[in-house]
Amino acid sequence: MKQSVFTGVECDDRRIASELQAMGYYDELGVENKSSLSKVIEAVGNFITWMRWKGEVGVYGCRVGADYARYMEAKVSA
Repeated sequence: MKQSVFTGVECDDRRIASELQAMGYYDELGVENKSSLSKVIEAVGNFITWMRWKGEVGVYGCRVGADYARYMEAKVSA
């Protein structure tokens, strides 16, 4: 790993780098950038999931047990 130079003094640079690492400064450097298309597809998928959850909460009053409630509705109406 390349040593970052902040002050030019080796021990100070190591201290500053270790403090930045402890604060999470270097965490995002390894993350790959997503393309615009993949961001759009992910956003649309999240929106669809949100709409489905919103509908379940509106119908059943809660998100917990929505799968069981759908199963019971299908069983009753069939």
